[in-house]
Amino acid sequence: MSVARPDISFVIVTHNGREMALRTLRSARATLGAAEAQWIVADSASADGTPEAIECEFDDVEVLRVPNRGFAAANNAGILRAEGRYVLLLNPDVEVREGDFGRLVQALDSRPDVGIASVIQRGSDGTLQYSMRRFPSPARDLGESLFAARWPFFRSLQELDTATGRYLRESSAEWVVGAFLCVRAEAVASIGPMDERFFLYSEEIDWCLRAHQRGWDIRHLPVMTVIHHAGRRDRGDLMAQLAYSRLLFAAKHHSRLDAFGIRAALALGHVLRIALRLPLAFGAAARARVRAEAGALRVLLGLAEPPLRADPPAPAAAPVPGGAE
Repeated sequence: MSVARPDISFVIVTHNGREMALRTLRSARATLGAAEAQWIVADSASADGTPEAIECEFDDVEVLRVPNRGFAAANNAGILRAEGRYVLLLNPDVEVREGDFGRLVQALDSRPDVGIASVIQRGSDGTLQYSMRRFPSPARDLGESLFAARWPFFRSLQELDTATGRYLRESSAEWVVGAFLCVRAEAVASIGPMDERFFLYSEEIDWCLRAHQRGWDIRHLPVMTVIHHAGRRDRGDLMAQLAYSRLLFAAKHHSRLDAFGIRAALALGHVLRIALRLPLAFGAAARARVRAEAGALRVLLGLAEPPLRADPPAPAAAPVPGGAE
């Protein structure tokens, strides 16, 4: 007698942040609705007792203890154990505000062309997070560096689609932010695992692009609203890491000329932000921001290494166990 396959395999990557991770699990479990779930936590060498706390509170959560080789690598460890019809990569700082996972499964079941989906994401203060994005390009990155969102003529160059009304209706997107990424098992099997060279940031852009190349639709489904308690990316090490990941993505998916254009556009953005903040850099916060911008600029110019780096061989796009039937 065959065992029923779960609707969703939840894959949550943790690295410290014990209390927030527990809140994330409690929230997801309380909003399952009619969905059947498998629970997987991939803990990347936490030092605050996160895996033990999760095992103590939830006896049905499989906790994998993996080396801290990056966010993509930890997600891949969880994906390998996933048996669900859908795999949900859920950040350990996300809580459900509205809706339930049963509705999400129902929506995806009726849209077989959708390979990757996300939902409405809001910040801790309730403000909308712009989770639908367009792929990087020299023009878009230049537009962002020149503050194109503030210039009507250049508005089409901006990276983010900031039309808030769009998030209230279903829409296709080029890529969606990876704090909440629900992937059809057949899509996982066809595009392969995440590229583990992305230690942090841009791994979801790469995954969404590969899904597009395989013919899958990327969809924003406003059937749920989640709160993403995201940390600030203007911390020095994180800004430098983001810059490096953007370079890695450009080198992988663009011509040398376009990759150079992206590097130049990103560098220009940091130069302009440093110049704008220098006259105000008498406060501690302003000085820290200038240092962060300068650190990212050094990485972009090849004058410094990224804070975190993983250089395993590129993963083959092979079927994943537990993927397509």
